[in-house]
Amino acid sequence: MKRSVGFLFALLLVSLGLLAVGRAWTGQVVGDAVRGGRIYDNWILALDRAAPADSHPLWSTQDTNRNSGAVTWLCTECHGWDYKGAEGAYGQFSSHYTGFKGVMGMVGASQQEVLIWFNGTGNISHDFTAFFDAEDVMDLVAFLRTRQVDTDLMIDAFTGRSLGDPEQGRSLYVSGCEGCHGNQGTLINFGNEAQPLYLADMTVVDPWRSVHKIRFGTPLDLRMPAAEELGWSLSRVADVLAYAQTLERGNPTLRPFNPVSSGGIVVESQGRIPPLIWATFIIFLIIAAGVAYDYYQQREQRRSTPKKR
Repeated sequence: MKRSVGFLFALLLVSLGLLAVGRAWTGQVVGDAVRGGRIYDNWILALDRAAPADSHPLWSTQDTNRNSGAVTWLCTECHGWDYKGAEGAYGQFSSHYTGFKGVMGMVGASQQEVLIWFNGTGNISHDFTAFFDAEDVMDLVAFLRTRQVDTDLMIDAFTGRSLGDPEQGRSLYVSGCEGCHGNQGTLINFGNEAQPLYLADMTVVDPWRSVHKIRFGTPLDLRMPAAEELGWSLSRVADVLAYAQTLERGNPTLRPFNPVSSGGIVVESQGRIPPLIWATFIIFLIIAAGVAYDYYQQREQRRSTPKKR
């Protein structure tokens, strides 16, 4: 009996070790996820590539978003700054609505499962190999697999207001943002003289975009620090957003473009269930093998023991 228990234990350890090694191999992250976040933001600027003249091949499959040309090739125009696509801030009440799904399902996916969407294997019309080199693809894949978050943790999906603490965000803003944006966030005008758009306008009107840029910086000006590289928690990001929303507005009449709840993340998007199923199946097999081996040992022992007359 002791021998069979030892055999079962050894078999269990070996199997779990092989499972861990296999999972580590398929789940390894290759690439710079922060740079990938900037590519997701605007790969044309981040990679300094020539903008495509025509609309994306898949653009003709929708008729609600009236944009055209280079902007239709940007990840954000289809999948949103909150990564939820049609189920998020770019839902049916938004002028950016396309009906295309989000990319949250790529969280926890394997390298190959995400790669197929950029080399044309998953959809020939979604082939980006003419614009991305191998490093670009690896960085974007790393972002999609590991750095997407549920923005509902930081932003009220109904109002667009940050869920953070503006008082906590004040010191972070002063140390990391004020140098470029100014004390009241008015040093950079994202609009024009007639209709100025200051930092507070951007954070109030499109907080989802602002969160992404706080976390990953901007693709055009690398002077902006990325919270992901500074080691900031999501709570800190929400705090900075909350403080930025209190600063001086250039166009106070603007409101969040889609104050409609984006809903929560589907449980399946949080990770991959199949590995857990396979692990459970393997454990059952090991237990079954142990029981069978123990039965075999006992049977052989009974056969080898002389019968008493």
